[in-house]
Amino acid sequence: MYQSRARPPLRRPVADLNEIMNWKVLLIGGASGSGKTEVARAVGLRLGMPWLQVDDLRLAFQHSQVALPDPQATRDLYFFAETTHVWRQGAEALRAGLIASSRALLPALEIIIANHIDTDAPLIIEGDNILPELIERSRLRPYVERGQLRTVFLRESDADRLRTNIEARARGTAHISPEELQTEAEAKWLYSQWLMTEAGRLHQPVLEARPWETLGERIILTSR
Repeated sequence: MYQSRARPPLRRPVADLNEIMNWKVLLIGGASGSGKTEVARAVGLRLGMPWLQVDDLRLAFQHSQVALPDPQATRDLYFFAETTHVWRQGAEALRAGLIASSRALLPALEIIIANHIDTDAPLIIEGDNILPELIERSRLRPYVERGQLRTVFLRESDADRLRTNIEARARGTAHISPEELQTEAEAKWLYSQWLMTEAGRLHQPVLEARPWETLGERIILTSR
């Protein structure tokens, strides 16, 4: 039976942690099932910082029926929400859909990040839709150069464990067949591999999600 993971321990006193944190916004990316949400909550609570799920932004856009300036980006944003039996498509095509839907959210993420840095309002943002290329956007480059914006990507190296994590969460899987669930897990595994390749290309840190017990501590040390 699946058991919820214990939150990773963060051993340093809060005062000491604040002294070594230079960033204003920390981005935690990675595919579904890699532990982003739980560790973002744990790190946020330890540092006394709020955290934001990119899912909230995506769901708000979709619920409000937002139309983006680029018609293709709008179609990409709604691809998984509006495509009938979407998980019956091939895993490669679904990976492309995950990349495209994430790119549709980049302008919105860019302005949220810039606003929090400009107003000195530290924030942790986590989500599947965080792409390594986000740091290359012109508005964000100065923040990266000054160390105000940091990123870390989480990798689950075991494809079977990633599938188990997706099944255990049962998020959006209640009405799909075992075959569709398998395809979803395969697509998200391919997406995870693509994310890690892109993170490496752009010299962004990648951390193994396990051992889970030390993940929060490792994120803090990496983002110093």
